[in-house]
Amino acid sequence: MYKESMIKMFSINSDLIYGLSIMMFIFMGIFCYLITKLYRITCTKFGLAGIPKKGTNINMKLNHKPIQIEFITQVDKTLPCEFKCGITHVTLIPGEIIKVNYKLKNKNNNYFVSEAIYNITPFIASKYFNKLQCFCYNKMIVPPCTSMVLPLVFYIDPNIDFDDGTKHIERITLTYILNNMEKW
Repeated sequence: MYKESMIKMFSINSDLIYGLSIMMFIFMGIFCYLITKLYRITCTKFGLAGIPKKGTNINMKLNHKPIQIEFITQVDKTLPCEFKCGITHVTLIPGEIIKVNYKLKNKNNNYFVSEAIYNITPFIASKYFNKLQCFCYNKMIVPPCTSMVLPLVFYIDPNIDFDDGTKHIERITLTYILNNMEKW
């Protein structure tokens, strides 16, 4: 004897499938959004995937003292331009990477060719000054009546605090001199 009451067929209509599909789509979108946020938080917490670890600065743990970097610019008197750093000084911890922008403006209706050189005072600190990106020692052709942004990315080697000749330095002056390179 066959019992029909034991087997029941559920009828699922298209509205129910459509509603479930929309809910799954919304849920997946929210999940994808939240998983990227969770990934970033996790990487930041543990210093993974090239994201710096927050909350710890190894240089601070080593008791590195802050150093003030002063920016000075000089321009050859024959150049019709304005050359300056966007800031006058910055205070940093050795090992910290800093980016500053210098601005060069040609105030004349003619092209000119220039080159920037730099000097570090006190000189003994220069071996600990490391440039990652610099515009110095590059001949630049500056079009008439234009402005240029010249980035400088640098850091001070943390070993500056362990050298007997430099461990008492609290201030470094970085001077850029813009020279006229008439004959290029």
